[in-house]
Amino acid sequence: MNNLTTILMDLLCYLSVEPDNGYDPDETADLQINAWQTLIHDLTEEESELIKEAARVKLAAMEGIQNPSAEQEQVMDILAAFVDGELQ
Repeated sequence: MNNLTTILMDLLCYLSVEPDNGYDPDETADLQINAWQTLIHDLTEEESELIKEAARVKLAAMEGIQNPSAEQEQVMDILAAFVDGELQ
């Protein structure tokens, strides 16, 4: 559970206060990459199943969007690939 709580705290701390000039794209990319890498490679089997179930629920909710934006479609593709074990 330590990996999940670390990701959660990193995300919350990063998103809680947006800098006046916006988020740094490189820092945002690093946070995103590190979070996905942890979710893909560093979780216990039990943690992984919990996260995949949450991803399935989010994906099902997003699939109900009438006219998803390109960004929403991209997120759905990523979630589907994650659930199917296709992300590396």
